[in-house]
Amino acid sequence: MLEQLRKVGDYVRKNWRSTADDSYREYKHGRERERKQAERKRQDAERFAERKRGKAEREREYEERYAAERAAEEPQPEAPRDDTSKPE
Repeated sequence: MLEQLRKVGDYVRKNWRSTADDSYREYKHGRERERKQAERKRQDAERFAERKRGKAEREREYEERYAAERAAEEPQPEAPRDDTSKPE
């Protein structure tokens, strides 16, 4: 029984000490947090670039499509007709 209590006490003291700001555990968690933040920033930048490319592509397609429609709607200049009703 005393052996178990000593083991529990040692375990608690060891973990209590390892939560100090300068402990390896804190260092490791800090590094992991920094890594995850960097990964999130990279993913956000990729998503932003993808959205920007998609928007530019949609705008280009829109311009191409509606430029063709506008060109089709514009009245075509007709060739001048020979008006035979005018006296020469």
